[in-house]
Amino acid sequence: MTHTIQAWPRPLPQIDRDHAEWWAGLARHELLVQECPRCKALTFPPEPACPACRSLERGWRRSSGRGRVFSWVVVRRASHPYFADKVPYAVVLVAMDEGFRVVGSFEGPLDALCDGLPVEVGFDDVNDEVTLMRFRRVG
Repeated sequence: MTHTIQAWPRPLPQIDRDHAEWWAGLARHELLVQECPRCKALTFPPEPACPACRSLERGWRRSSGRGRVFSWVVVRRASHPYFADKVPYAVVLVAMDEGFRVVGSFEGPLDALCDGLPVEVGFDDVNDEVTLMRFRRVG
């Protein structure tokens, strides 16, 4: 008797109203950050109200997509069966040039990771509704 391994679908985010524009930007291969029209504060992740001035107005600004690795973790144990054959992989916290921080996967050799490593965003079109971001070393 032969056993087959069931292919697990990739876990995907639930896109809600507060984050819909951010996900739409990723689908267009743009990294957006929420910008308050009143006080110009940048907010990530997106929120229903500006944490600086509490305004309910929303605006968006396109990021350059460039930043520097602020911190990272190497995942060695899969948290979901989909990732079982993908470990080890790195998840990075990137300080974007515009002054906000964002978390994403890292594309490249794990031994290249270091504090302050210059990176730029890339995009993975998972399906028609979801595009995920990843970071890769610049240069």
